Amino acid sequence: MVNPLYAVSAITCALVVLILSARTGNVLNRKESKDRAFLNLINWTALFCMSDGIWGIIASDLIMNDALLMVFSFIFHLFASFTPLVWLHFILSFLETDRRRYLYGFSNLLFVAETTILIINFWKHNVFTVFPDGSYHSAPMRQFLFYAQYVNYVAIAIVSLIHLADKRKKVKNYWAVLTFVGAPILAGFFQQLYPDAPAYSIGYTLGCCIIYSFVVTGIIKMRLLENLQMDQANKAKTTFLNNMSHDIRTPLNAITGFNSLALGALGHDNDKVRDYLTKIGIASDALLTIINDILEISRIEAGKATVTEVNVNVMSSFDRIEPITQELAANSGIDLEFSYGNIDDKFVACDSAHCERVFINLVTNAIKYTPRGGKVQVSCSQTGYRDDGYGIYTYTIKDNGIGMSESFQKQLFKEFSRENTLAVNKIQGTGLGLALSKNLVELMGGTISCVSKQGQGSTFTVVLPFRLLDSQDCGQLTDNTTETEDILTGKNILLVEDNELNREIAQVILNEMGACVTEAYDGNVAVEMMKTDLANKLDLILMDIQMPMLDGYEATRQIRAIGGKSAQIPIIAMTANAFEEDRKAALEAGMNGHVAKPIDIDSLVSTLKKVLH
Repeated sequence: MVNPLYAVSAITCALVVLILSARTGNVLNRKESKDRAFLNLINWTALFCMSDGIWGIIASDLIMNDALLMVFSFIFHLFASFTPLVWLHFILSFLETDRRRYLYGFSNLLFVAETTILIINFWKHNVFTVFPDGSYHSAPMRQFLFYAQYVNYVAIAIVSLIHLADKRKKVKNYWAVLTFVGAPILAGFFQQLYPDAPAYSIGYTLGCCIIYSFVVTGIIKMRLLENLQMDQANKAKTTFLNNMSHDIRTPLNAITGFNSLALGALGHDNDKVRDYLTKIGIASDALLTIINDILEISRIEAGKATVTEVNVNVMSSFDRIEPITQELAANSGIDLEFSYGNIDDKFVACDSAHCERVFINLVTNAIKYTPRGGKVQVSCSQTGYRDDGYGIYTYTIKDNGIGMSESFQKQLFKEFSRENTLAVNKIQGTGLGLALSKNLVELMGGTISCVSKQGQGSTFTVVLPFRLLDSQDCGQLTDNTTETEDILTGKNILLVEDNELNREIAQVILNEMGACVTEAYDGNVAVEMMKTDLANKLDLILMDIQMPMLDGYEATRQIRAIGGKSAQIPIIAMTANAFEEDRKAALEAGMNGHVAKPIDIDSLVSTLKKVLH
C-alpha cells in the first residue's frame, strides 16, 4: 500500500506549480515562443503532479482497487512519458540554431519510445507492482524514464549556462546549474530514504521553481521594461505629433491668411499683393524646412540615411552658405564673419549636402538668437589626421547672443527642445534644427558640442573626419555653382505628371524658360506617346515617379526598351521622392538626373545643364 502522505506531497507540489502559473500567466505573452513554452511546461507539470497525487490516493489503503489502480497507473505513466518532452521543448525554445529541429526530432523519438514501452507493459499487466510492505518497483520502462529525466535536467543546466548566463550574475548561474544537475539525483536519493515520497513530482516542482527564479523573473522584468518603454514611446509620439501639428500649422496659417489677403487686394493695391506673396513664399520655405527636417530625422532614426561622398575643396565649403546667411544677417543687423584657419589639405571627399545642412542650421540659429548689433563668427581649420587617410576638420560657430541656461544645455539636441524664456519665445523655431544637425554629424562620424552662458552667447564646435584626396582625384571636384542662362530656349519637353496642379506649375516654369511643353498625365500614356513620331521631336522628358497606372521607374524602363531615339533621350525624375536612395533608384531605372519637388529653379537649371550639356 502507498502512504497517504505520498498523495498529499504530490498534490502540494501541484499547488506550488499552479501558484507559479498564476504569477506568470498575466505577464507572459503566449504569442512569444519562449513565454508559450514556459507556460506549457508549468501547466503540464501541474497536471503531472496532480495525476501523481490521484494515483497515490487510489493506491493507498483508503481505496485500493486493482482495476482502478491499473487504469490510473497507465494514465500516470503516460504523463510521466510526456513530461520530459514538454521540458525538452522548453529548453529548445531558447536555442537559436538550425540544429534545433534535429533536437526536436530526437525528443519526439524519445516520447514515442517511452509511450511504446508503456503500452507494451500495460498489455502485459506489469506497469507497476505494489508490495505488501508498501515499497514498489517498476517495469523496465521506469528505469528508462528515470535516465531520460536525468538527461533532461542536465540539458537544462547546459542551456542555462550557455544561453542564459549573465556575466554580472555568474555565481548565481553556477548555483542554478548545480541545482539543475543535482535535482534528479536529490530526488532519487530522497526516494531511497523516504520510499513514500513522490520523487518525480518533487524533482519537477524544484525544476519549475529554479526556472522561475533564474529565467522567468528575468523575462518578466524584460516584459515590464518593454511595456514601460512602449508607454514612453507612445507619450513621446503623442508629444511629437502635437509639436509637429503646431509647428506645421504656424506657417500654413500664414500661407492661407496672406493668400486670402492677396486675393482681396488684387487689382486695388499691387504693392500689398507683392508683399503678401513675398510673405507666402517665406512661410512656404519655413513649412518645407519643417517637413524636410522631420523626414530626415525619421530616416536617420530608421537607419535609412546614408553618407554620399563627393570631391570638394574645403576652402569653398562656405561658398553656398555665405550668400544665404549674409543676407539674413544683414536684414537682422548682425555682423557675420567667415574665416579659415590653418588648412594643409584642401581637397577632400565628404557629404557636402549634409555638411551644408548642418552649417546652415547652426549659422542661422546663431543669427536668430543674437540681438541686432551683435556678431557671429564662423571658422574652419584642419586640426589633425587619422591613420586611415582621413583629415580632421574643426568648424566653430560663435555668437555673442542671448546664450542658454545650464539646465537647457542638457537637452539641447533633443527633438522640439526650445528654452522657455521670454527672449526665446519671441523667436520663431521648431526645435528640430539642432537635433537634425547632431544626427547628421554623427552619421558622418563626427561630433558636435556647445559651450554657452546665458546673456553672453554660445559657441558650437563641429569636428568632422574627411577622406583626403590624392592628386589625381583633385581634378574631379564637384562644381556647386549654377548658371542662370536660358538653356531650355527652343527645347521640346514631355512633362509626365499625374497631378493637374503640379503640371500647371511645371508648365509655367518651363514656358518662362523658353521651352515648348507636351503633357502626359500618366506613365503608360508617356510610353505610348514615345512610340509615335513625337519621340523624334523631343529633347527631354521630365518624369514624375508616383503615378497611379504606371510609375516613373517602370515607364522609363519601357521607354528605354523601345529603342532608337527613346533609348537615348534624356529623362529627369521630377518628384517628391527627394532622398539620396530615390536619386539612385532613378539612375538605376535608366534616368539621367533627379530634381526634388517643390521645384527649385537653381536646382533645376543645374541638373538640366549637366544632362543637356
